[in-house]
Amino acid sequence: MKKPTLIIAMCIMVLYGFAQDTTRHYRNEFGLDATGFLKQFLNFDNNQQLTTTYTPTYYLTYRRHFSGVNLRIAVGGSFMNNQLAPPYPSDSTKYFDQGYSLYASIGFEFYSNLTKKWQVYYGLDFRTSIIYSKDDYQFQNNFYVQGEEAKSEIFGIAPFLGIRFKLTKRLSILTEASYSVNWEQDNSGNFYTALAGATPPAPPNTNQKLIKMYSSFYQPLSVFIDFRL
Repeated sequence: MKKPTLIIAMCIMVLYGFAQDTTRHYRNEFGLDATGFLKQFLNFDNNQQLTTTYTPTYYLTYRRHFSGVNLRIAVGGSFMNNQLAPPYPSDSTKYFDQGYSLYASIGFEFYSNLTKKWQVYYGLDFRTSIIYSKDDYQFQNNFYVQGEEAKSEIFGIAPFLGIRFKLTKRLSILTEASYSVNWEQDNSGNFYTALAGATPPAPPNTNQKLIKMYSSFYQPLSVFIDFRL
């Protein structure tokens, strides 16, 4: 009697496992900016010289789904480190054009289903950006090479409104608009590198700090493809 009971219990467990899988809630969602990819197919302008290259702000997005509200995170960035040719072949000093940028945001969103396929969502993001550049060789003046270094730090609060089209239960296309109020701090200055044979005193380094406040409106021009895991 024990053997049939064990078989029945195992069948119930297997059926329960399948039932759980079919009703599984996929709470983790990842998104990729697909605007540049889609423009290759939707751009009907045959004049390719006038077509500008699209550069996304956020390359990857993440959402954690809860009941009635989602936590959302987005990140993007770039960097460069290019060596520049010296002003004279005999100059052994190495000059570089360096820089990086980092964009990140975190926020929360609410959503409402319009139909089975269409959904509208809205919420608030907290955004930050850091942009840094250092050019060792801008131009030469009186046996000195002038360079420039600059850094910008931006913090913003942005309400947003978006729309989502569900291709499947786990795959969506979405776009959104936002209005951001920003606080920015810019630090910049010039510095000088002496060339061989330089005798005059070098010009003094300069530093400048600026504070800015402004608003930005982002149109719904970026398209993301999201998938849930």
